[in-house]
Amino acid sequence: MTPPTVPGSQLLAFGAMEAGVQFVTGYPGSPSTAIVEALLVLADEKIRIEWAINEKSAFDAAFGASLAGIRSLVCLKSVGLNVALDSLMVSNLAAGEGGFVLLVGDDPGGWGSQNEQDSRPLVAAAEVPLLEPTCPADAIRVMPQAFELSEEHHVPVVVRITRALSAEQVPTTLGAPAVPVARGGIFRRQPERFNVLPIHVVEFHHRLHATLTRVRDTFEASTLNGEKGPPSRWGVIAAGYTYHKLEQLLTLSSAPPVRMLHLGTLHPLPEKRITDFARSLDAMLVLEETAPYIESQVQALMQRAGLNLPIHGRGSGHLPTAGELFPEQIAQALATWLPGWSPPEIPESGRGMPSRRPLCDDCPYIPVAEALLSTMETHGGRDAFVITGETGCMVRAQLPPWNLLDLKYGMGSSIGLAAGLGRAGISQRIVALSGDSALLHSGLGELIDAAQADIDLVVVVLANGTTALSGGQPHPSSAHDAYGRPRKAVDLAELARAAGVGMVRAIDPAEPGAAQAALEEALAYQGLAVVIADGPCPH
Repeated sequence: MTPPTVPGSQLLAFGAMEAGVQFVTGYPGSPSTAIVEALLVLADEKIRIEWAINEKSAFDAAFGASLAGIRSLVCLKSVGLNVALDSLMVSNLAAGEGGFVLLVGDDPGGWGSQNEQDSRPLVAAAEVPLLEPTCPADAIRVMPQAFELSEEHHVPVVVRITRALSAEQVPTTLGAPAVPVARGGIFRRQPERFNVLPIHVVEFHHRLHATLTRVRDTFEASTLNGEKGPPSRWGVIAAGYTYHKLEQLLTLSSAPPVRMLHLGTLHPLPEKRITDFARSLDAMLVLEETAPYIESQVQALMQRAGLNLPIHGRGSGHLPTAGELFPEQIAQALATWLPGWSPPEIPESGRGMPSRRPLCDDCPYIPVAEALLSTMETHGGRDAFVITGETGCMVRAQLPPWNLLDLKYGMGSSIGLAAGLGRAGISQRIVALSGDSALLHSGLGELIDAAQADIDLVVVVLANGTTALSGGQPHPSSAHDAYGRPRKAVDLAELARAAGVGMVRAIDPAEPGAAQAALEEALAYQGLAVVIADGPCPH
């Protein structure tokens, strides 16, 4: 009987439960969202799971719980690591007794992201251990190993995944996950350990380096690394989940005659194991996503080891310099690199087109978009305005028939960008569109700055009470928590007034004429005006 299939995200969640995690938090963003959603189902309210206001808040909360001895997991996507990086760069110096693991979801190819950031160099800069499952089977066991590593060495540990692993459908049968033994947190006062002050920095930094040396020794024998394939003078290092893609290629009858080393411990690298693997080779190809990070590390390692071995990969041009890797690209790289081997016929998987789904027919954003277009038409036309936007469902208003946005960059940046245009003294009227989740995530500070600078600006907050584009997760202005339990929602209008905004209007976009009247009033106002269009997401 064929076993049912489960997504890789569920395997990771199962592994976290098996590891005894007691507190999980994060901020929505593909591909890491799916792991938290799977945990919400598996945990069935037996562990504490929360969505935070942003990634830094999530990081600090989870790290704080770990200082009290609680195994804690924070889940965020690649660009979310940037938000949490300030905290990571100091927590590495003084971690606690409880295991603390960051699950970071990278998105090679930018399937659901504004970039295809490679988080591995950032993790290396933070000088903390980095693991990445090389196959679906590793998705379960990597989580217990990460928590054990964190507790043994008193250091944060990052588990990096990619969209491909999260979405992979794996034939397997999972039993009921272990329920973590409930234990109350205990914080033991150790001021000299937990106060990271300038007087301690160099000492703590030396201690971190000693820790990484011990971790490297552990990684030399890690079961997350391994060799496979026939004896050959041609070797492939497959880093992280690219190994699974290589394995898919190897199932074909004309598999290339190469020796393979798959790496699931990516920082610090198991240098002895890599060097021993390389000694019998004439050439090496490195498979990884997305930057040539391991490739450059291995090149430096070969130089230090005195091995004159050509290293090829993304940096050498044997593989594309950007985008997700697919089996046909790996096969083509092997054919270019490996003498006498011709690739088999492989159905092209390719990237396909990114989602171009418009706003839903019953979306409360639609009457606001229509009112904004109509208002602009009566105030000099579309060319007399600049509209800034940001991540969220509003990006769908860039499609016809609205074509609203003139510029869109990162999360929570629309108000700051608009205020910058205002400071530049451009002739057009400026309107910033912000989602409620994005405003609370990082836009509120930009709103305060704009109010303090007295920028002539209209901000339209599109509030639907949820993080809709990521799947409907709650945020502080939602009237329920991650488990759907009711709670008091943050009042966005009161926040805007407290920020110093001179004119604040909250409207129901479904009320005929409400959006148009509020926009007319806001455009007539001299200074910073905020219109909050509050309508529930119907999906």
